[in-house]
Amino acid sequence: MAPPAQSTQYEVAQHMYAARADDYDSSWHPSYTARFMQLAAPQPGERVLLLACGTGLEAEHAAPLVGESGLVVGVDATDSMLAVFRAKRDADPVLAARTRIVQHDVTDLSGCAGVEPASFDLIVCSNAFVLFKDPAAVVRHWKTYLRDGGRMVIDVTHERNLRQGLLMEVVAERLGVPFPSDRRWITSRDSFRRVLEGEGLRVDRVEALEKVSGKGTIYLGAEEADAQFDFITGMPLTSELATDEFKQKARPLFKEEWEKASVDGKLEVCDILYVYVARKV
Repeated sequence: MAPPAQSTQYEVAQHMYAARADDYDSSWHPSYTARFMQLAAPQPGERVLLLACGTGLEAEHAAPLVGESGLVVGVDATDSMLAVFRAKRDADPVLAARTRIVQHDVTDLSGCAGVEPASFDLIVCSNAFVLFKDPAAVVRHWKTYLRDGGRMVIDVTHERNLRQGLLMEVVAERLGVPFPSDRRWITSRDSFRRVLEGEGLRVDRVEALEKVSGKGTIYLGAEEADAQFDFITGMPLTSELATDEFKQKARPLFKEEWEKASVDGKLEVCDILYVYVARKV
């Protein structure tokens, strides 16, 4: 189902994730989540808040680690993603005993059942933060739900991750069309560090993780722009907004932005996310 006319960025993102629910766990996400959660490192007895928890991949790692005295609360706004999580929970006694699932907007946790201020030891958000328009406001809000000394572990994409998507963000803005992600504020490894520190958190660690181990960095020539346009408009990220009319208008603008972003005729694309481990002090 296509998003309604005049969709907001939030609504476009919801449609995107609704379309991805059935095959989300068969993509690169489970392998990446395993490596990400090693950095998050939930401890026995901790209360863990998983924001934009989706199909529960992070919960599968966290629940065994928090033990019988711990608790994992997953919050997400998308019905179909949570349906997958609930099915896992129904089939797994450990998940059933140690997790709670709440459907709610993660950018405003006010009134979210079972999510109380200053009650969590660890807040985790993976592969979702770039959907939020105001990173500082989101961090400021989430910080209130951490206990003193509690940790916040969040990933954001490398500034040259999926450059085709970044170019499409620019094109969508030029056409006045909402786009589900907002990544142009990320210009270096320090971009999100400054956001976290600006909200009074201490950044203990920043790690670069490949989405797919060993994929590395590639360089694309101008002759590949058309194929990459077709690739990016066919992805779940953009498929709901990529109508024939949009593609007709967007293709020449995409090529313009490609040329602007290229160096010596090549567009650098890397497969990396930055993971930040920050602490409430």
